[in-house]
Amino acid sequence: MKETKNIVHKEEQEIDVKLITHYSNNHRILLVGGDFSFSLCLAKSFGSAVNIVASSFNTHVLNVFYYKGHLYAKSNLDDLLKMGACLLHGVDATKMKLHPDLKMRKFDPVIFNFPHAGFQGRKVTLQ
Repeated sequence: MKETKNIVHKEEQEIDVKLITHYSNNHRILLVGGDFSFSLCLAKSFGSAVNIVASSFNTHVLNVFYYKGHLYAKSNLDDLLKMGACLLHGVDATKMKLHPDLKMRKFDPVIFNFPHAGFQGRKVTLQ
């Protein structure tokens, strides 16, 4: 990811703004789906995850189970929490506006991760 830095003056206070391609640490970012690896990548690039809400359809337990072959699935979740991210599990993307933790929040970008796009067939995707 390409990173650039700008200094923003906000009420005589300098804030170091980090831009990572299309995303900034000034953005309120909602990430939907996936194994949380992209969320963690953004957080590490920003040096913090306080501006990140990462969500998944699965429960926390199912996320760890489904991604058990991915050695870092649980550590992705743990690291994101340590960096200040808000993690939401069991979120139906078609009903986000009804979710108690999302319905009153506004986000700058909403990023949909598609870990299983189905290009290799249903059987391979489910493995």
